[in-house]
Amino acid sequence: MSQEINNNANKNLENAEKKNSSPKKLGIWALTAVVLSAMVGGGIYDLPQNMAVHAGVVGQICTWLITGFIMWFIVKSFMILTDVFPEYKTGLYQYVEKGFGGYAGFFTSWGYWICECFANVTYSVLLMATLDFFFPGKFTGGNNIWSIIGGSIILWLMSLLILNGVKAASSVEIAGTIGMLITTAIFLVVMVISFNWGSFTTNMFANHAIPHLNDKDLGSLQHQISSTMMTTLWVFGGVEGAVVLSDKAKSQNEVKTATHLGFIICLILYALATLLPLGLKSYGEIAAMKSPSSGVLLSLVIGPAGRIIIAIGVIVAILASWLTWTLMLSEMPYAAAKAKHFPKQFAKTNKNDIPYVSLITSSIIMEIIIILTHFSTQAFNTMLTIVGTMTVPPYLLSILFLVKSSYKKENWPGHHQYSRKYALIIGLIALLGIIYMGISAGIKYTVISFIIYALGTPFYIYARRQFEPNEKVFTKTEIGFTIAIVLIAIVGIFIVVV
Repeated sequence: MSQEINNNANKNLENAEKKNSSPKKLGIWALTAVVLSAMVGGGIYDLPQNMAVHAGVVGQICTWLITGFIMWFIVKSFMILTDVFPEYKTGLYQYVEKGFGGYAGFFTSWGYWICECFANVTYSVLLMATLDFFFPGKFTGGNNIWSIIGGSIILWLMSLLILNGVKAASSVEIAGTIGMLITTAIFLVVMVISFNWGSFTTNMFANHAIPHLNDKDLGSLQHQISSTMMTTLWVFGGVEGAVVLSDKAKSQNEVKTATHLGFIICLILYALATLLPLGLKSYGEIAAMKSPSSGVLLSLVIGPAGRIIIAIGVIVAILASWLTWTLMLSEMPYAAAKAKHFPKQFAKTNKNDIPYVSLITSSIIMEIIIILTHFSTQAFNTMLTIVGTMTVPPYLLSILFLVKSSYKKENWPGHHQYSRKYALIIGLIALLGIIYMGISAGIKYTVISFIIYALGTPFYIYARRQFEPNEKVFTKTEIGFTIAIVLIAIVGIFIVVV
């Protein structure tokens, strides 16, 4: 009996140790915070100005309706993919790899990875520009020497925090997201109180020049909608955040719920943040405001304290989003390395189950980009453009996988809550929406982004030689795909040079 008790005690001790040593998983609120902080960040605080530059009241309303419609189908597509293919726990990369082969999967992983590196640099630029409010002239433009030093310090502090474990990072994300929501709520409440219907309805179609309001003729309604698509595409980047981190989630159902909640909350916040200020000032006046424009708007109503509140909100929100994206971008190279499409070093993890090689390499790339921003006169807009255009191909290929899987009955796996025909309809609408947003955002910048995609090809060749030295690197289809990418990249180089 004594021996049996000892055996049971030892077994319980072993189980407890396994439980304590296993990585902690993210729950519904942590995942929702990931989606919110990945999407919202500090961008919402300058969204009034970003949208007012391109569209008036009617144009903005139409843009949010169209964007909300398209993004709902994209979000729904990711939710279907999560339900139908729960075994693919790193989202975008595995969907594309399964549907179109190793190189297409690498293409997605590489593009998404580099895209997120650029996204983090937008946070650095915006954060430093905001700090210039507290230290006038010190961080001018967010890309001067002091800005580069400050951004670099924060970048490496973020990396150290992630290396200490995903759960520690998620607690910061939740705190940062709460701070962002509070300051955003203050801004929206003040805008509601000061809302003037007369101001809101003046020159609603933005098709007349009114000099004393600084309003310009912004062209046709279609032109205004197309011009704002780059902004809306960028602000919704990160909607797949919970999907990318589904391997860290307690359950796949919580991933779907978090994605849905994050999307609805963000859409409402974005629409209100851009439309309510038009009841205070005209689109021309808002377009001319300094960054962050929400701070200027708030200060017009409550005085200098308004800019302080928004500045603090920007800092908190950016830090939370920066942390989220740093966590997210370490996942895809890690998954690609395990699938033998990235060099095997990227599959290494530390005691906290964090892919440290991927994380450190990402930080080095971001450091290089931060330094390069010093040579850009409009650093934030440049980063925003690159991020916006580079999100199109990964989204496009992921949704194509859903369409391919649901097109034929024999390709549709198992039993789940979504029918094949329903998934096909959702996927096709999402696919058309992505194509429309990509075209509206600008074919020119999409073509230029392929330069970055093409630069990853030697990286893929090295990885394949490393894992399977006796196998062909590309299939016949992949050779054609690679040639197409390189040709588009050459066109992009020509555009840049000329």
